[in-house]
Amino acid sequence: MELNLKRETYLCYEAAAESPTSFETTQEAIVPDSCADVGRIVSASGAVLVHSKDVTPDGRVEVSGVIKATVLFVPDQGREAGAVHLSIPFHNYCEARELTAGDRYGVLAELRSIDARLLNPRKLLIRADLALYLTVYQERSVQLCTAATQEGEGLQLLEETVETTVIADALEREFSYVEEMSLSASRRAIREILDTRTAIAPSETKIIGNKLVMKGIVRGEILYLDEAGELGTLSQEYLFSQIVETAVPEETGFARVRYALTGFEYQIGSENDREDGHTVTMSLHIRSQIEVLEKRQLHFLSDLYSITKEAKLERKTLPVLEQGRTYSKKQNMREVVETGVAVKQVVDASIRCGACSLQRGDEGAMAVTPVGIRVLYLDENDALLLAEKDIQLRGELDVSDGSDPAIQVCCPGEVAASPTPEGIEVRFTPEFTIDTGIRSQRTYISSGTLEEPAGEGERAASIVLKKFGGGTRLWDIAKQYHTTREDILSANELESEASIPADRLLLIPRRRA
Repeated sequence: MELNLKRETYLCYEAAAESPTSFETTQEAIVPDSCADVGRIVSASGAVLVHSKDVTPDGRVEVSGVIKATVLFVPDQGREAGAVHLSIPFHNYCEARELTAGDRYGVLAELRSIDARLLNPRKLLIRADLALYLTVYQERSVQLCTAATQEGEGLQLLEETVETTVIADALEREFSYVEEMSLSASRRAIREILDTRTAIAPSETKIIGNKLVMKGIVRGEILYLDEAGELGTLSQEYLFSQIVETAVPEETGFARVRYALTGFEYQIGSENDREDGHTVTMSLHIRSQIEVLEKRQLHFLSDLYSITKEAKLERKTLPVLEQGRTYSKKQNMREVVETGVAVKQVVDASIRCGACSLQRGDEGAMAVTPVGIRVLYLDENDALLLAEKDIQLRGELDVSDGSDPAIQVCCPGEVAASPTPEGIEVRFTPEFTIDTGIRSQRTYISSGTLEEPAGEGERAASIVLKKFGGGTRLWDIAKQYHTTREDILSANELESEASIPADRLLLIPRRRA
């Protein structure tokens, strides 16, 4: 006889991070007529922008975009720095597992390195190393059996409740952001923008009613020539917020957000005065990748038996994430970048953080991230030079052995750099954001039947003795002898399972052989 089971269905998404797709792209570039002949390349920098991503018929993700690159140089004649700005297109594929056009996924791009080589005073060769990170969100429908409705079969039910954190929704939103950066009136006006950097970091997410409010910080930085032909920098931070609709309740919901640029432009001047050399208009196009999470109480039957019949059960496993939490950790860093020559002035300093990985050892868990330090400076002869250093950033994490944390790292705030006898001392404060929890598997009943017992069938109750303890539950003893927990407690004049002493011999009123 088929068990009549009451079922409840819940929907969620499972995030599957695919292996990174790494590749290299190169491009030759002609120096524009507006630039002087290139005498010496100082540095190359860039930002990678994903413009489109589509699922191909064979289940891969086709990704296209550009690298907005800047090559800083010193001309063949003269000492005033110049810049060549390039757009380098790229096109590649990310392998995915059984992905279809209707599935949800996100792609993040990382510019691991970029460099430029001088072929002749009017031609450059640019080489960039990129990585694409694909996350696939697979919709999962789970039917949990919460009760059995048969009557008169002496069914005993073991119910279980677990709190888990699930991805209730995964979506993307694109928006534009425009802000005016102001240069102090005491400084000379900007004549030309040489290079720019943009960093976007989430600061807070909150569900209010049916709205998800996302707050973040935009940091814009520019390297420029002023009216006197001298190098200067301008760096400012701004707060922004965006709102999207969600069906997840504010009492149990929260979100994780990542931001990526899809386009940017920095122009001298304001909306009211295009010639204002003390203002720079920053125009950004931003894609937000959002995971809306929800804490849910899941109720299900983990076991059952009958005191009159044999129960044959089918089981499935339910992955759960317990004790989920998000926390941040900052770490003060000091590194000396060797220069080989005396440093007269530090012009600019920046930090590039790569993808973070987790390492476990005898001393605990450690987040490891490749970090590139880059410093522009003037030597004693006022020559513009570049000093670089690559390090492995290591940060201790407070995570349990059974956890599976997701880690992000960024370097918000200004990077401080000053000359030392050994070179340039760089101070920065990376911030780790850790999403962690205990992942486990719970077994639940998915279907089953009740059958007549083999052998003699029903017979009069008898008494047996059974030692309690050793991790055995009263449920297990009752199931073994086809009786009930209540009958065992009553036969031994006990109030609850918690009151049973260890190694106590229990009288078991057995219902059936």
